[in-house]
Amino acid sequence: MLKNPAIRDRDYRRLFAGAAFHQQGMAGEQVVLGLLVIQLMGSSAWVGYTLAAYFTPFFVFGLVSGAITDWTDRRTLLRRIEIATAATLAVFAITLALGIVSIWLILAYCVCAGSLRAMHQPVRASYAYDLVGQDNLVSAMGLLNLGSRCGQLAGALVAGYVTENVSAAAAVWCLAGGHLTAFFVFRSLREAGVAAVKEHVPIRQNIREYIQELKVNRLLLTLLIVTAAAEVFGFSFATAFPEIVTGRLELGAEGLGLLQASRASAGVVAGIAFATFGARNRAGIIYLLTIAVFGAGLICLAQASTLVTVLAAVFLASICAATCDILSQSMLQLSVSNELRGRAMGIWVLALGFGPIGHLELGAVAEAVGLTTGLLINGCALIAIACLTAVVALRLRRL
Repeated sequence: MLKNPAIRDRDYRRLFAGAAFHQQGMAGEQVVLGLLVIQLMGSSAWVGYTLAAYFTPFFVFGLVSGAITDWTDRRTLLRRIEIATAATLAVFAITLALGIVSIWLILAYCVCAGSLRAMHQPVRASYAYDLVGQDNLVSAMGLLNLGSRCGQLAGALVAGYVTENVSAAAAVWCLAGGHLTAFFVFRSLREAGVAAVKEHVPIRQNIREYIQELKVNRLLLTLLIVTAAAEVFGFSFATAFPEIVTGRLELGAEGLGLLQASRASAGVVAGIAFATFGARNRAGIIYLLTIAVFGAGLICLAQASTLVTVLAAVFLASICAATCDILSQSMLQLSVSNELRGRAMGIWVLALGFGPIGHLELGAVAEAVGLTTGLLINGCALIAIACLTAVVALRLRRL
């Protein structure tokens, strides 16, 4: 990993650190939000509604976030997102400290936070490419994922511990402090990068070019569809965490923090693997195999009944989720010309925007026939998606 060319770049190291502090907030707030919702409503369906509200902005802002990423200086955008996120968390912490807690307040916060997260994702990935160029992209994305997952690990553990032993408001203040730290880290970014776009065109033209590229680039469209399908049936498994913790395991906030920490730890392992070895060829095949194993991980989670087996199943599913993220972000940027890379990452955010369908689906199925059945259905769906795509999408398979 220390031989990774990206780590020798000063600005890349700052991006790595800033991404870690940003992601601690994202993981930590999901611990706090999940616990608040299950305490208020006592239902996995409402956890699904909450996560759907959180990720709906990814769909709404998918096209726009990519266009803005290609339109403006990415370093400036990173700074503005961090300060806005810190302010949003601070307001939420104040309302919690005052005892103003309702499901509608939580849903409103989710929409605001999700909108900022939707903007951050394409900027971070595009700036990483700017700094390292095409040849080192996959290993650089793996290294960036490592920093992000380390932040998620810390955020989940801190949020779980502080919520359990102090209060939810105190946990949210800690997360806001992490985003403020990320802001100061991003303030020190200096270089635009060797692959940075030199000429920025108006947003309206960006969006027109964006739509035209989707019409003619079949590989880009295929990646959008497969990534969206994996998001719906795979990444929605986080909806199950609060019920698994409070129902099967009979634990509280620290238990939920442990599950989120297992999820983040798996991402750390995936990040180390890609940062060290990369994936110079057969990325498409690895991607499809990973989706199939992801499905197997959800089937294992459906059957797990002890803390050890639940953590193991979450770890397996999460290492696949992290691998899918690294490969899909890399392949999307490699499938378009340099000036369209920000918009390609907007496609990735758009795919994430289909996630609310999965959260609603898993929550509704869990409410109707049980969480175990919902996880089994989604696991089998992922395996079927991987097999079908391997048969019909030859260009992706050969990537």
